[in-house]
Formats: sequence, C-alpha cells, structure tokens
Amino acid sequence: MNPIVEEIRQAYAAVGITLDQPAAYGTYYRLLCAGCGRMIGNVGDRLLPGMAAELVERQRDLYAAGLLGCACGHQKARGASAPKASRS
Repeated sequence: MNPIVEEIRQAYAAVGITLDQPAAYGTYYRLLCAGCGRMIGNVGDRLLPGMAAELVERQRDLYAAGLLGCACGHQKARGASAPKASRS
C-alpha cells in the first residue's frame, strides 16, 4: 500500500473514520463512519507526508463537538475520548 494512503488511513482512524476502496482511479477514497458505515466525505491521496495527521488533529475539536463527521455521533464520541497529539 502507498505510504501516504496508510498515513491517511491511520489519521482518520483516530477519529472513527475508515477509508473505503478508491473511488476514482486510485486518487480519491471515500471516508466512511466506522460506527455505522455511512459515507461522510472523500479524501485524495495527493497529500504530503505528515499532512493528513495534521489536518485531522487540527479538526479534532470539531469532531468532538459533533460539527464534523457522521450524524450517528461516532466521531463525536471518538474525538472526545481520543488523546490529543502534541503539536510542535
């Protein structure tokens, strides 16, 4: 697997989101709620190393508040319970 795709997979897993199979020519992946399986967005694999983790970490408060993610509340619960990574 592409190292960037694995990094994206790990970053989103921290807030309860899984990556589905490629949606368009291996460039875009569907983001699925790990709680109910509902599609909640897309992400491209053209990010730079470290970028996916930084994006998700900076949005963690939005997931914890229920402003991002699935309506079932899975990301809200995961975002609130997951430890924050330290930012340098």
